[in-house]
Amino acid sequence: MTFSPMPELRRPIDRAPEKNIAGSEGRRLHIAIVASHPVPYHVPTYRALAARSDVDLEVLYAHDHGVNPTFDVGFGRTVKFDMPLLDGYSHRFLRNLARTPRLTFTGQINPEIPLAIARGDYDAVVVHGYNSASTLSAFAGPRSRKTRVLLRSESTLLKPRSLRTRAAKQLLLRALFARIDHFLAIGTCSREYFQFYGARPERITIAPYTVDNAWFEQRSAEARRDPLAARQRLGLPTKHRTLFLYCSKIRAIKRPLDVLRAFALARAPAAGLVYVGDGAQMAELRAEIDKAGLEQDVHLLGFRNQTDLPEIYGACDVFVQASELEPWGMVVNEAMASGMAVCASDQVGSAYDLVTDNGAVFPVGNIQKLAALFSRWSNDRAEVERMRAASVRRIAQWTPRETAEGIVAGTRAALRERT
Repeated sequence: MTFSPMPELRRPIDRAPEKNIAGSEGRRLHIAIVASHPVPYHVPTYRALAARSDVDLEVLYAHDHGVNPTFDVGFGRTVKFDMPLLDGYSHRFLRNLARTPRLTFTGQINPEIPLAIARGDYDAVVVHGYNSASTLSAFAGPRSRKTRVLLRSESTLLKPRSLRTRAAKQLLLRALFARIDHFLAIGTCSREYFQFYGARPERITIAPYTVDNAWFEQRSAEARRDPLAARQRLGLPTKHRTLFLYCSKIRAIKRPLDVLRAFALARAPAAGLVYVGDGAQMAELRAEIDKAGLEQDVHLLGFRNQTDLPEIYGACDVFVQASELEPWGMVVNEAMASGMAVCASDQVGSAYDLVTDNGAVFPVGNIQKLAALFSRWSNDRAEVERMRAASVRRIAQWTPRETAEGIVAGTRAALRERT
């Protein structure tokens, strides 16, 4: 027996997070953020927090993945991010006692985290997720009366689960959440998840998932002004009036083949499809392109690092996220900041907050529905341009500044609350 979350429970967030708790009043806050490793998406928020006069921030990293070359299982290759991830904020790489340090539950064992909480080194410790030994130790261990522990998590109710799994999670998560002073929701689905497992609404503050919009806007600007020239630089044909873009790992959970099959079904002569990424299904993807005779219309750019992406976004028109499990999908933020319309499956968490009049949401796995959208947009350039402009307006409300405000507001709320 399985269940899906009740759709009527979702109330999309229609604006930047509420500032009902003052984020800049009162004394300076000493905040630590516990993260598995430096992530390009999160660094702008750290910098926004560090720039505030009311915050003394330190980011505690359990692993150096991405800073030093590390094998990424999803991409199937060694990855090192090509942009600065450690500038503009205070940080430390914690001693890791794991036998084999890696991004797994037992690959992050950092005793400094529970010790800092027990000693009261910080006013608040914000922990991202609870999927490692280190993050669980932050919640389970003793703590000083001075320190509040906050949870920020990507978890959602989107994935159907068996009744047994649901019952087990009710028991375990309610016990875990009882140890947490305040919750920082990244969006509508995150807030719904926290409430479903027992968090009271007054103990939840929105700290939205955001990227550095200005960085993507500025770096995509030239490509948006002259997309044909950008396509030539990228080695893409200029014959296509509308370009659809898939930018993610090429693996089954992301459903890259659904996108290809929908595109083949649409058979829109004025459109092209671009893939950016690598992974386990790349050989299968290539074989299907050849079998469908789409070599002239489907273009594989392979793995591209962060600094390459804005030009690619700017050269394309509609971003497609077809995943069957995507708690948020930060590439949606990136694409919107670069002026793209968005087409996302109903299993993409960000769709419930970011996709309104700037695109469409389709049922995951529904290739016919996706094909119909491809066909419609391939033949209606005016609608595509309208959606692109709507994306820019929508994402303007979701910036690292709002995220930093949410984290500070949640911290002040936690310090006021009695646990």
